[in-house]
Amino acid sequence: MPQRKKGRQNNKKKKNNKKNNKAGNKGNGNGNGYGGAPNTARQAPVGQCLEGQRPSHFSENINGHDSCQDNVPSFYVRYKEATKRFMDYMIQKTPEYVEGNRKSVNFIVVAADWMAESATSGSFVLDSSILKDLKISIRMRSRAAKSIFGGENTGHVHLLSCLVYCWTILVSLPRSRKHDNKQDQTEEEIANSNRFEALMEEEDEDEEETDEEMFPSTPVPRPEPMPEVALTIEELKTADDRNDIILFLLNLDDLMGMVRTQYSVLSKNLLYHKSQSAPTPAMVEETIEGAVATKMLIQQVQQLGMELQQQQSHLTTPYRMLSTLVLPEMAQDLAYIVREHGDSTSSSELEHGRGLKKEIAIFLGDCLECHFRSRSDSFNKSDTVIKDFCTRLKINESGASEIQKMFKGIEILVMFEAPMYPEVKTTRTMYKNAQSKFPGHTSVLPPGSSWLATENMPNIGGDRSIIHTLRLLQKFSATITDTPDDIQIEPKRGSYGPTPWRAGRTQKIRGDLDELFMSDILPQWVLMCRNGIMGKAELPRENDILALFVLMRQFVKAPGSPVSFSLTFGLHAMLTAILETDKIFNESLEINETIFNDYFQQLEDVSYSLGSERDTELSKHKNNLWTHNMTMVAFLKNFGLDVFNKRALWNPLCAGTTFSILCFFGNLEAGCAMIDCQVQLRMTLHLFHALKINGIIEEGQVPILDWIHNCFKKSRGVWEGPLPRRGELVQRFWICFGLNVTDAKKMADRSKLSVQRRKVFVDTHEEDWETRRIKPIDPAAIAKCYHRIRNHDFHDVVDKYHSDDQRRRMKGTEIYSCAVRAHDILDAIDDEQQLLALNLPVCGGMMEQFVCSLGRMLNWGPILDPLDDHKRQGYVMVFAQHLLGILDFADDPLTHDFQSAPVGEWSAKFMSSFFNNLDPPNVAWFQSFERNA
Repeated sequence: MPQRKKGRQNNKKKKNNKKNNKAGNKGNGNGNGYGGAPNTARQAPVGQCLEGQRPSHFSENINGHDSCQDNVPSFYVRYKEATKRFMDYMIQKTPEYVEGNRKSVNFIVVAADWMAESATSGSFVLDSSILKDLKISIRMRSRAAKSIFGGENTGHVHLLSCLVYCWTILVSLPRSRKHDNKQDQTEEEIANSNRFEALMEEEDEDEEETDEEMFPSTPVPRPEPMPEVALTIEELKTADDRNDIILFLLNLDDLMGMVRTQYSVLSKNLLYHKSQSAPTPAMVEETIEGAVATKMLIQQVQQLGMELQQQQSHLTTPYRMLSTLVLPEMAQDLAYIVREHGDSTSSSELEHGRGLKKEIAIFLGDCLECHFRSRSDSFNKSDTVIKDFCTRLKINESGASEIQKMFKGIEILVMFEAPMYPEVKTTRTMYKNAQSKFPGHTSVLPPGSSWLATENMPNIGGDRSIIHTLRLLQKFSATITDTPDDIQIEPKRGSYGPTPWRAGRTQKIRGDLDELFMSDILPQWVLMCRNGIMGKAELPRENDILALFVLMRQFVKAPGSPVSFSLTFGLHAMLTAILETDKIFNESLEINETIFNDYFQQLEDVSYSLGSERDTELSKHKNNLWTHNMTMVAFLKNFGLDVFNKRALWNPLCAGTTFSILCFFGNLEAGCAMIDCQVQLRMTLHLFHALKINGIIEEGQVPILDWIHNCFKKSRGVWEGPLPRRGELVQRFWICFGLNVTDAKKMADRSKLSVQRRKVFVDTHEEDWETRRIKPIDPAAIAKCYHRIRNHDFHDVVDKYHSDDQRRRMKGTEIYSCAVRAHDILDAIDDEQQLLALNLPVCGGMMEQFVCSLGRMLNWGPILDPLDDHKRQGYVMVFAQHLLGILDFADDPLTHDFQSAPVGEWSAKFMSSFFNNLDPPNVAWFQSFERNA
């Protein structure tokens, strides 16, 4: 993903001096590296895992769908449909007298030669749109072909050579103008093509191709027909399973590359600030950006997995995918055993049903899963998987014996590919044993390499192997199963690497982070998902914001299920973030924890201050909106309880995810309800604006109010249109207060009259106020990033970071769409960080104190005190009709008296004094960065 470059300045944050939570004593081993018996593990501190009262009426949780999937194509559908359209065109446009097997891919070479010959005589003109389909097919299949290693790819290599040959022939032929060929398509094909045609309207098939290998500009040798690999069009759909898996993994690698870049930038920025001897800079914005981007990528992986299963229904687990990808020779050997030692009738039925090939892929995948699981796992089917397979296919004892040897060989392959800490020491012996069991199969045993080689998949292969993470997770699932909910998992330290794990010396994910992952992170998240906030509550917006945490909860609740690639991707992204920030890891833990705790300390401070304010309803639990939302926001503090290990909570990705729910749901969504629950925001900003347009207060005189005003200037709830001018102040306020235009105009006329006659006008008009409809402050209207996350609305995104070449190659794919949308949200977070940094509940509390104090300072007590329960309505009436009225209609608003107070002068002085005495760090929960010029 193209990098978003940003300049940063510093932010000062005090460090938290609390000591790191250590994980405790070692337990006795049970084969998993964990103490499994109750007498070796201490009771989980259930009472300490959740504090405060869970809100009884959380706002309804929105079932978030993938923010990257709307109206974008599946690349599986895209390249297969493109290949089919191209081949159909080549067959249909070639006359019947041209000889050849029209069901074979070999025929497209014959067709291309005929078209070239006919074009010479002027009897054939190529449909220009078909070159687009040919390019799509070549691009996708070339990418997969370059990454295939070992076995069963001959047919696809031949197909690719035929497609490239056709390109060199057809690209030079005369072409027709584009035309609508939908009339030749089925309804399903039209639906599939429409999903991405609009996204590709800028792509021109006449553009020069820069990849000479993929799109040669000179003739290439004519592929010779290969009857033994003469795939038909229909066979292509079922034979593309390895291609589909490779493309899936390549996309995973691309997505993980985005994660890697995001956290590399975060680390470099912090190191830069430290090199300048600057105070500890705020990391919140970039930490949130990393988590939001990763959330979108996790959802993208979920979507890719679902689309892969739509194409290949048998690939339901990562293990079945891996067996299809890395064990093709073993699959051929197993097919031979089935035919030689099995019942011929069963084999024949399989050929006409799901197919022997798929049945073997499922069986080998299940064998892989057995060896990825712990031996003690009650869900491990090692004892039955071979028996069930042989019974189903009626394989005799001799065949079963051969399969048993194969099963043992798979165990060695797994140990070699993803060795646990004790297994690393015996790698050489394992390699020799594997060579003896699989003579001639060295293609699956490259010494010291990975099934996902670094040169093809640098972000999920080699020493960053996602397969290694998958095995760790699957082994850990047994520990979850064996540990009751009321018992805390106690890691046996040193089982997965040197202990204690120390930051600053990590070079790779595989091996270097195993001990941290298995001892410090996973046990703590089991506790969180059982007895903590993720186990005891379904949070609003959790599907929109907490994708990783939701996946971990599902894992903890159903540990017997095979680990999914989406969960593995999310936790591998966590490890990638830790690796990229290794040099600042310990410091980042302190910073993240301090920022989180400071937020809730600010809430406590403002609640304490409101407790001494005699004129507010907020401290007396009379305002349900304030009380309910404060309870919801305060409940989020459970994400940061001291009972949990600091490394599990405050590593970059988990911290960013926690900051995201706090920022977008707690601070922004709930905060927008709290900041104006007593109309205190509207009154403060309307007064501030009125004083400014009268020249009584100038821009920059009250910086905090300038800040808040700029953040809410787009809110229709606050302003109901452009900022009002003098003569419109009172009427606009009443409209914003929920009155209709007619009634608001009447109130403005009364205000003007009372100002001119200097008479007190107070009428609560309770019967009218019951019918008013005050418009709430919609966070989506003032924060584009929140709008994207909540509404999944990306209709107006603009690609600002891809080069023309990148756009040409990627436009119209899910990965391209995901990257563009992620950039758009991250840019919005950048642009709106001033708003996101404000602690909105705290601002609401402080403005409520200001409003209450303003009334006392302006001597409104004699008017309001007799109103008793209607005191607040009376306050609003006096504020609008007299204070705003004077600033709207008086000849000299600065000195115009009301209740023996020069309203303009006193209100301006008090406003400046009140807000300028506030400490900005007490209003913002993190200090936003300013862009460098």
